[in-house]
Amino acid sequence: MALTKIGDAGMPAGAVLQVVEGTRTDGANTTSASYVDAGLSAAITPSSSSSKVLVIVAVGLGNTSAATNNNVRILRDSTEVRSFSRVSFQANGHVSAHQAFTVLDSPSTTSSTTYKLQYMTDGGNFRINDSSGDTSVATITLIEIAG
Repeated sequence: MALTKIGDAGMPAGAVLQVVEGTRTDGANTTSASYVDAGLSAAITPSSSSSKVLVIVAVGLGNTSAATNNNVRILRDSTEVRSFSRVSFQANGHVSAHQAFTVLDSPSTTSSTTYKLQYMTDGGNFRINDSSGDTSVATITLIEIAG
């Protein structure tokens, strides 16, 4: 995990205060109909309780079965921030695609906060970093923005 921090003293609202990134370089899959961790997370300690955190997840997703309902969600610690349904959906066969998910969160804390991705499916093998030869890298980027 890389950490870059810019001094936050006197920064105007909307200024970027720090950027944190987590990565996953190997593949994984689930057949679970309930959310499970995707092994992609990053932690950030906001410098102010008024800060916002922009969460950006970029990941290759695929499922071995057609017409399955695949879902992902972003959590702040154990709280769901946003869910996305019917991702990597293909009616006629397997699909593998890089996708991005974003959410602007207001954690209202100065404590260390972990954001992570979870995923689930109603059929087939829903896969993370789904590519032949698996050279994909999934990332979660957290950007603290002054409030």
